[in-house]
Amino acid sequence: MNAVKGTNRLIRDDMRLFLSIFSSIALMLTVVYLAIGFIFDVSYSTQLFGPMYGGICAFAIGGIITMFPVAIGMGSTRIQFMKSFYMNSVWMVAGTMVILHVAYFLIHLLQEKGIVDVTLYQPGMLYSSEYHFLSYLWIDLMCGFLVLGISVFPTVCWMRLGMRNFFIMFFGVGLIITLIVVFADFGEWMKWFASVNMMALFTILGCIGGALLLSTYPMMKNAPLTMKSKKD
Repeated sequence: MNAVKGTNRLIRDDMRLFLSIFSSIALMLTVVYLAIGFIFDVSYSTQLFGPMYGGICAFAIGGIITMFPVAIGMGSTRIQFMKSFYMNSVWMVAGTMVILHVAYFLIHLLQEKGIVDVTLYQPGMLYSSEYHFLSYLWIDLMCGFLVLGISVFPTVCWMRLGMRNFFIMFFGVGLIITLIVVFADFGEWMKWFASVNMMALFTILGCIGGALLLSTYPMMKNAPLTMKSKKD
């Protein structure tokens, strides 16, 4: 097995592990939610997307930190690793969202049949209160890519900058965001949020996540095999 195939298989197996673990958690929660609604005949609202987004975040961070030195040790190059990681990250997001929306769709059918009355909160509800499978799926995909991007980017920054420099950057960015929040006119923000096209907004957020993901490519081309020490 050559280095490229070995790297692809290594990351793919890691992706499948995270996907199966967090999908199992989400599916077990689905069974619990349905059992509560059916046995106790109650109407309530809850959420199911937490484990799935958590799985994307865990794979993004764990894949970079643990798989990177292993892949390089197997003879892979940094460029090969990043290409394989990007490809499997896309499959991770797509897989989690498809499984999530199959569960959403089944619960929606049970609601229409009057068997249970369990409402699952979804980001797509900000777009439309009526259930639209493809629209809701697209919005969750975009949210998934955003979560992926904001998980991978800080992890790579930490690897390249070290803990001290990373936290200096983190607090600097946090200070800027805090000042914006303090001095912002929330009335204008709320008016803008109420008038904006939600589908376009989520698509832009997904593109931002994709941009953050791809921006790690030049940073990882010459990355060290281990994270910098706390003193660096």
